[in-house]
Amino acid sequence: MDPRSVLRRGPGPLLAALSLGLFACGGDDSPTSVTPPPDVAGSYYVGWTLQVLRKSDGYQAQFDCYGTMTLVQGAAAASASTLSGFAVVNSVCPPESYDLRGSVSGGGAIQFTTDGPKPPEGPCPGGKSVHFTGQVSSYSASRIISARGVTTVTCPEFGEHEFTYLINASK
Repeated sequence: MDPRSVLRRGPGPLLAALSLGLFACGGDDSPTSVTPPPDVAGSYYVGWTLQVLRKSDGYQAQFDCYGTMTLVQGAAAASASTLSGFAVVNSVCPPESYDLRGSVSGGGAIQFTTDGPKPPEGPCPGGKSVHFTGQVSSYSASRIISARGVTTVTCPEFGEHEFTYLINASK
């Protein structure tokens, strides 16, 4: 484009062309903020609530079990970290321990997979590879993890049961 023609027509066409060129390139290059995940590594006291629903007749029961959970947190990649560790049931329900794998995100959302305790009565086994989702929050100097997982368990004699596990963990 000849600079003299711009002067004769005014700056309008040139500004319009520059504006279109800027918007066509994707616009804003400002950095986006990434919220790092909260630090959840450590040992927690855990209350497990097991809600049982027998599918054949609607029978329901609830059990509370207690134990611990130990989380190891990997390095943050963007706004998430991997988690590994284990959970232990040591009171009311039969004592057991389970491996745990998952992740925590910058907003405090947490997800992990682990087994769940078997009920303290009856022939049902515990849930296997239960996927939990929940939230990490802070209260004073404490960390609190609340999560929920649901699975179907086949019990000898009684058939399919839906197990809902609620975890309330604090450190």
